Amino acid sequence: MVSSSPPAPSPLHGEGGITSGDPAAFDGLAEGYDAAFSHRPIGRFLRGVVQARLAAHFRAGDHVLEMGCGTGEDALWLAERGIRVTATDASETMLAVTRAKCAGQALVEARRLDLAGLRGEEDEEELNRRDAENTEEYGDSTAKTQSTQRNTAEWDGGFSSFGAMNCLEDWRGVAGWLGERIRPGGIVGLGVMSPWCVWEPLWHGLHGDWRTATRRWRRKTLFQGAADGQATAVTYPSIGRLSRDFAPYFERIHVQPLGLFLPPSDVFGVIEKRPRLMRLLMALEARFGRARLLAALADHYWVEFRRRESNAD
Repeated sequence: MVSSSPPAPSPLHGEGGITSGDPAAFDGLAEGYDAAFSHRPIGRFLRGVVQARLAAHFRAGDHVLEMGCGTGEDALWLAERGIRVTATDASETMLAVTRAKCAGQALVEARRLDLAGLRGEEDEEELNRRDAENTEEYGDSTAKTQSTQRNTAEWDGGFSSFGAMNCLEDWRGVAGWLGERIRPGGIVGLGVMSPWCVWEPLWHGLHGDWRTATRRWRRKTLFQGAADGQATAVTYPSIGRLSRDFAPYFERIHVQPLGLFLPPSDVFGVIEKRPRLMRLLMALEARFGRARLLAALADHYWVEFRRRESNAD
């Protein structure tokens, strides 16, 4: 279940036994996502941080995979710089927005891809069975997409911005799948919601909402994009957990905070109404934005992996 992280989460605080939900949980966010996040001053600042990291690794002529493309903001930005992007998401509604936004941009191809269903080194019988199921449920184009993707290491790198990885409960499968498809030396960058975000317990705790204040400490909760929409599980992996799951195929090369001084999206409005405070927080974010040891305390952390020349033993 992948999409960009929700602009204003409405969590359902479930108890044990939470399971992955439906990608449709993010469909209700698609139409208003850019207005609620991407086009807000804080959202633009944070996306600019991610795009600076992407620009440090990807060049015109590269072909990269985006996982959880949301409304296609990053895909379009990369394509305008000559980088070919396979933009994927599990939400068909998000993909529709991406296709409309990138219409006429030949370097962007939007495809449906559910990260929860991926794993590496699968046997051919299992892969063929899934291809047949995809054909029946989503049509021939999706089946061909996933069948083709498993046959070649076709991408120079990949990335996922703002929380798509939080829609998984185990990252070994996607790591193995990427390991088979990212060229040796290729970079994978991930923006992941942190389990230790300082803003949430401070802000929501001061307002008496302890369930929201401590939701990340439970490492798993439910997210519901709209009041009458589907719900899906959201997890908060540590940097160490993600690094261990990727370690057989990738080495970790970079970590930094993403939203350390700037708040989560449900508090954007409070800060944006105070321009001087917002500028101060942005300045602090820029000053300490490379502080690796503070990454776990931010709303998201940004972690980068390099594909190993050969798999680790």
